[in-house]
Amino acid sequence: MIDGKFISLILTAAGSGTRMKSRVNKPYIRLGSKPIIEFSLDTISSIEEIDEIILVRRSLDDKYLREILPKYKKKIKLVEGKDTREKSTFEGLKALDKRCKFVLTHDGVRPFASKELFYRLIDSLRDNKAVITGVKSKDTVKIVDENMYIDFTPNRDYVYNIQTPQGFDKDMLYSLYEKYMESEFKVTDDSGLFEFYKTASKVKLIQGEYSNIKLTTKEDIIFAKAFIKGE
Repeated sequence: MIDGKFISLILTAAGSGTRMKSRVNKPYIRLGSKPIIEFSLDTISSIEEIDEIILVRRSLDDKYLREILPKYKKKIKLVEGKDTREKSTFEGLKALDKRCKFVLTHDGVRPFASKELFYRLIDSLRDNKAVITGVKSKDTVKIVDENMYIDFTPNRDYVYNIQTPQGFDKDMLYSLYEKYMESEFKVTDDSGLFEFYKTASKVKLIQGEYSNIKLTTKEDIIFAKAFIKGE
């Protein structure tokens, strides 16, 4: 809790290993001594301010979780995921404790988000309804048209690569997701709902971590293993 307000965290781990071309679902691929998802759970479960953890997964992966979850004292509630991350997140939202005031969302395949990053995110929720993490783009970004011709180049000083964890006022995020589930548009992160519905509350961005990579391809696994060895 912060200021007496209950904090929940939804960890999404229901995706498949299609782009990874792996027979094992991405969160359960091993990085050295333990699977990817265990890195996130180690960090999240150690944060006292987080009152509950909702793990959105595929039930067919429970064979892995039966070995992992007994290691943690903090209760972890399992929820069945859906075919998209957004639908899975909504399932997580529906399973939240009724006392929840703030909800954090995090990708199960971002194993290196630090404890300090979570603390900075939680602290920023004292003054904001929506807070996301991100790092300034190191590359020049080009916006193209439907025929792949360059349309324009945004100023790199204002271009950020967005990450998780993200944090929100629970009631507000839940209300936006209810609307979203009845719509046909597509968001690629939870904060996109605040932009699309033009809410009065602006989304605050805080500095993320370049090491907080999302493991999507086989090449990402190579980088992750090198990062662990480097540490």
